[in-house]
Amino acid sequence: MLGVLYMSGGSLGIAWTILPHGRGEGDRVVITMAVLAILVGVTLELWPRDRFPLWALHTVLSVVQVVIGVGYSAVPDPANDLRLFFVWATVCAFFFPPRIAVAHGMWTGVCLGAALTAAEAPFAVTGLIWLMTMSAVAAVGALVGIASSRMRTVQRILHAAAVHDPLTGLLNRRGFTSALDAALAERVRLGGSVLVLLIDLDHFKIVNDTYGHQVGDALLVEVAPRLRAAVRDEDVVARMGGDEFAIICADPSDRLDLDALVDRLQGAWSEPVVLSCGSLPLSGSVGVVRSHDAEDSPALLLRDADVALYRAKAVQRGSVVVYDEPLRAYADRAAAVDVELRGALDRGELSLAFQPVVDLQTGPVVGAEALLRWDSPTLGRVHPEEFVPIAEDRGLINDMGRWVIEECCRVLSGWRSSGVVDPTFALAVNVSGRQLSPGFAETVADALVRHDLPPYALQIEITESVLLDDSPTTARAIADLGALGVPLVLDDFGTGFSSLSYLHRFPLTGLKVDRSFVIAVTTSPRQRALVGAMLRMAEALGLDVVAEGIETPEVAEILRSMGCSRAQGYLWARPMADEDFARLLAGDRPSVWLTSRTGAVGSGSP
Repeated sequence: MLGVLYMSGGSLGIAWTILPHGRGEGDRVVITMAVLAILVGVTLELWPRDRFPLWALHTVLSVVQVVIGVGYSAVPDPANDLRLFFVWATVCAFFFPPRIAVAHGMWTGVCLGAALTAAEAPFAVTGLIWLMTMSAVAAVGALVGIASSRMRTVQRILHAAAVHDPLTGLLNRRGFTSALDAALAERVRLGGSVLVLLIDLDHFKIVNDTYGHQVGDALLVEVAPRLRAAVRDEDVVARMGGDEFAIICADPSDRLDLDALVDRLQGAWSEPVVLSCGSLPLSGSVGVVRSHDAEDSPALLLRDADVALYRAKAVQRGSVVVYDEPLRAYADRAAAVDVELRGALDRGELSLAFQPVVDLQTGPVVGAEALLRWDSPTLGRVHPEEFVPIAEDRGLINDMGRWVIEECCRVLSGWRSSGVVDPTFALAVNVSGRQLSPGFAETVADALVRHDLPPYALQIEITESVLLDDSPTTARAIADLGALGVPLVLDDFGTGFSSLSYLHRFPLTGLKVDRSFVIAVTTSPRQRALVGAMLRMAEALGLDVVAEGIETPEVAEILRSMGCSRAQGYLWARPMADEDFARLLAGDRPSVWLTSRTGAVGSGSP
């Protein structure tokens, strides 16, 4: 702005010499001073402001004014030459606060008075012009200074709003990126490293869905100062969006105790937050990356920290994962799975495998569990534990879930039509929490009607983590399934956030005891007692129980003696295609069919 105004003033000075006002010796002086003003303007525009000291700028402008004033002392009759106002008009270009603008105006007046005195102009005329000029200079300087000061204030407010989160007052993503860029530049100069931590609040969606966004916002407001208090004064804390926060820790000496920092962060949410809805517990997952490479950029560090955060949430909520090269390989694999998974359903790469559920007391097959399989031409066999979380995050799980429901009903209808299963046979399907929307029960009902199946023929299996998400949408979907008459089974019972309240708050019809409890009943009396307690509790509540992961006759016999009614595992069969399962039920046992009597037992879990 300063440079533009100086160039404009110089151009006006040159234009003045062209106007028909009479020419004289002073024209050369005016043109010289105007060119000087233009050069100063060009310098101001091209010279980086952050490298141009403010005192040097004041000095240059003051010297220019002196030179202009001295130049006018050579004009034959400066008192009557309106071009004299070019001297003080340059002060209009001083884009400074009022105090500095007035100071420059006073200096210009001194220069002007000295020039008039040196030209030996009449005192009365000189004094009058000097007073008029000084008044105009002071007024214009003050007005310009006030206007510029207010404009800078507005600019500061707008800049602060552009880089700060209005809810928490922390930096936003844009401000964080700028701060990280500056920290990396400082690291190159001073050495050391820069740590970036991404923090994601666990189960924040439940708070929003259960209590509303106002309570969720209040929770974020409470978390922000806790994080700020957990780090050093020089560290940067930002809210990246939603419930995700980020921290920058510059470490020039590479001696920052990361464990202590993580302990302080976890201490930030060790105490619950008390809000209008009551006391809410807090926890957070953390992804950490440390920069050492000169080629590191904010985008790369955020990507790696996000990879670490994603892994932390996948391992266990509340975990802390530090990025390393094996994690990079994990991220590359996840990215490849993500790309291939998007078209897997349309390309027909998904299939179902079925593992029988047997009656432990009488022996026959009474049901089965449908397991999703993906054979990728590029990646090979991909385990569900690998691709299902990615499908959930990418919004693919609903389409895949609808396909699984439809395919299970089609296969089960075929088995019933061919007579290989009796009317009491039930097929269990695992359902992700992301699928439990209010329209899910309608999807199940449509598939059952389309394939002429009763509601009890299809069992829906959910995990305890789904019940933990006690949101209105999840509760509504579960209630709709119960009203439809579809059995609801709690899978992996005992491995998650076990709570007896689940057993009466939701319309559960059965439990599946996790393999981790089952395999230890032969070696651990404590585990055997725990499984026995589960069985007695389920019997008292009228819930069916299936023990999964049975691989040896000894385990099967202990569970049978404890009164467990149903079981599944490699002791009887591995998961198999629907054609093989149909032959198994018809009595034509394929090579994958294993029995406790043959002693041929596989390894692993279903």
